[in-house]
Amino acid sequence: MKIGIFGLPMSGKTTIFSLLTDTPYDGSYKVNSEEKRAFIRDERIEKLSEIYQPKKTTYAELDFVDIPSFDSSSDQKEKSRILQMIQNVDSMILVIRAFENDEVPYPDNNETPLKQLNTLIAELIIRDIEVVENRLARLEISIKKNKASKDEIKENEILEGIKNLLMEEKFASNYELNEEEKKLISSLSLFTLKPIIAVVNIDENQHDSDDYSQKEELISTCKDNNFAYIDISGKIESDLVELNEDERKMFMEELNIERPGISRLSKVVYDHIGLISYFTVGKDEVRAWTIKKGTNMKKAAGAIHSALEKGFIKAEVIKYEDLIVAGNDEEARKRGLSRLAGKDEIVEDGNIMEIRANS
Repeated sequence: MKIGIFGLPMSGKTTIFSLLTDTPYDGSYKVNSEEKRAFIRDERIEKLSEIYQPKKTTYAELDFVDIPSFDSSSDQKEKSRILQMIQNVDSMILVIRAFENDEVPYPDNNETPLKQLNTLIAELIIRDIEVVENRLARLEISIKKNKASKDEIKENEILEGIKNLLMEEKFASNYELNEEEKKLISSLSLFTLKPIIAVVNIDENQHDSDDYSQKEELISTCKDNNFAYIDISGKIESDLVELNEDERKMFMEELNIERPGISRLSKVVYDHIGLISYFTVGKDEVRAWTIKKGTNMKKAAGAIHSALEKGFIKAEVIKYEDLIVAGNDEEARKRGLSRLAGKDEIVEDGNIMEIRANS
């Protein structure tokens, strides 16, 4: 699962990427994209590790791709080069600058967070209109020659509906599609169909006041386009990374921060793209396994190993909350808090599971 990080120049985009992936940032301008893997910090994993004291703790992971800054004043060739880099990502983070810093200029005509968001939205819509119109033109030829398949006729119908939305400056994600219909148009990799998270990069004063210019309007725009939203301070997060554990705790208390913004962001990303975690526990390892929401027990077993999916018999399941109350899995079993689940039962986020399978 790849998440592209996209934004205008001077938005703090690469700072967010560096913090998410724990990668040092030297401040240099990037011409090409960079991909790194990041741990999805989960307090549940940390609590389970406290209980089991395992030799190894393994968090869920996601791949993040830092896309070079998108300059809306660039020529079309350069715009296309940048957009092509997010062609194959599964989701996008749009980094919006709200922080005030006289030494860091705003991009031309994008001096407010709302203007920046609208600029990025417009560019994504324009690109998708072009892609949809090109595909519709090819489908029209097949339909006129009576050579179009049933799937192509259906695809044409879907794309006409999506085009109408795009022309109204609305995202294609507003068009209701079932899984079969999504497959029909998946080769187009429409940007406006991808899950999107808007990340507003704020400064310390804006963090303290919980406000910045046009915040309500920006959040409303996110809701209209089915974006997830979060604001964090890249500067504060960068400072936190430099502190030891005691200093970090004190600094967070001073700023009334319950959880680091990067931890909150990674969880928002994880949730918004439709993923959940189930856990396996023991003295050797406590581990989070990543699956899509709605995955059944048998399919989920395949996240560990294909042999477990193939030979699946049952899964012993304990809810995370029940295990925490019981103290460990053995005590949970004694209290009757564990149960056996069949192959077609849907896995819930936070399930603690032991797979039983034929070897």
